[in-house]
Amino acid sequence: MAIDWRGYWVASPTPFTSEGRINFNELGALLELYISQGVHGVVVNGSTGEWCSQSAAERMELASKAVEQVNKRIPVLIGASAFTPKEVLDLVAQAYSVGASGVMVTPPPYYNLTENEIYNFFQVIDSSARIPVMVYNWPRGIGVDMSEDLLVKLGKLPSVAAIKESSGDEEKTIRVLQKLLSESVDVRFFARFIHPHGAQFLENIGGDGNIDGGGLGAQYAVEFYNSWWNNDASGMKANSIAYANFSSHLINSDYSGKFGSPISQLKACMRILNQPGGFVRPPLMEISDKNSLEQLTKILESSSIGISQLPDLGK
Repeated sequence: MAIDWRGYWVASPTPFTSEGRINFNELGALLELYISQGVHGVVVNGSTGEWCSQSAAERMELASKAVEQVNKRIPVLIGASAFTPKEVLDLVAQAYSVGASGVMVTPPPYYNLTENEIYNFFQVIDSSARIPVMVYNWPRGIGVDMSEDLLVKLGKLPSVAAIKESSGDEEKTIRVLQKLLSESVDVRFFARFIHPHGAQFLENIGGDGNIDGGGLGAQYAVEFYNSWWNNDASGMKANSIAYANFSSHLINSDYSGKFGSPISQLKACMRILNQPGGFVRPPLMEISDKNSLEQLTKILESSSIGISQLPDLGK
């Protein structure tokens, strides 16, 4: 399961029409936009992709079309979280069959599984997966914050190639990374690194990248990682400050949104920017009040996040 995943990845939203259908034309345009921005990888059908409001058939069709659109220009991970191991394995098998780079999986939501149950769940996935797996610690959405010891133990499973640590606890994030390194666990590690302290962690300890819902700050985040690889400390600092200042106006430290549900807020911003993010599906609701939309517009303008020039899909 050797991989080269690193840098700034975007967790893509799923563009729905106002009637709730998946808009595959907008999906193609959105993936082209991300590639034109220089992002280093993309995840579809993750939390930002509203996987839990899609049928299994919709998720599989979206995965297939996304892989086809990207055509190996950057890695594509397919979100394969579900409530049962069988559902997950069906999604994992389909992701493998269409040529995805890997899958991203959380523990099943709602159940509040014990750590033994979580480990057993991932062992079942590991026993059948023919594609690299990213283990996703997402306590805000799952209801369980996997411990440092459990994350390291999961990292030792043969199919587990990466860990995404999204607890929001910066000290825990560093402890997990240090423990992985001290035990020589060969996995890629994604967390919240694009801030001044995160730059120091990357330089002094390690780490591989970020996965960011929607990619509104891509102009700063892509350059942050490009600067890191070019040993440009001043570039890292400038872009991390710009990115952190922008994101702090929209997202709280626990990943909640400041103007509504994070995905609703994201899609409102994308429409302001003329980006093909589409609409949310129920139970999420659109942000439509004039005051919130005016504030979101001001935040985008003050951070120099401009109207997108969408790439020509005919090229």
